Amino acid sequence: MPILAGAAFAAGPFMTAGAQSGSAQATTSIVARMGATMSEPAARHQIAFRPFAPPRRIVEVALLPPFHGDDERANRGIGFEFTGSAGRRYALAEWPSNGGTIARFAPLAEDEPGCTDVRTFSRGTGPNGIVWSTSRGLVMTLQADGANDARTLEVEWRKLIRRGACR
Repeated sequence: MPILAGAAFAAGPFMTAGAQSGSAQATTSIVARMGATMSEPAARHQIAFRPFAPPRRIVEVALLPPFHGDDERANRGIGFEFTGSAGRRYALAEWPSNGGTIARFAPLAEDEPGCTDVRTFSRGTGPNGIVWSTSRGLVMTLQADGANDARTLEVEWRKLIRRGACR
């Protein structure tokens, strides 16, 4: 079983030089803490699936270490950091599941019929992310910057679902 926290929160060799040195970017960018930031075309070139891109203003993109499996193009993920309608920043991360599962996470109280499986994960106190599987074999997460706010996070997640994030 994969360790989502390892894939999503420990950048390992993907960590950018700015994140390693503790720059301001590392403290403000969600996706920079998850992987190696780069241009969107460069990140897309290093993954083997067609990602769902958030319809909002994308402010940063990162290549992510695999969710499950060896570090190769077929297993790597991509993270999009974008601003929501109220100016809050969110990170949408996507990986091929490659046989991995999200079963160890707590189910989300409000399930979404279009998604294969929907769960939450937490860091510290309360939920700060939603993780789900798609029928295309992807695992996706949504996190917000700043304080944990489950309601705001769920509202933004539902917007992404309505725009096709589970297809």
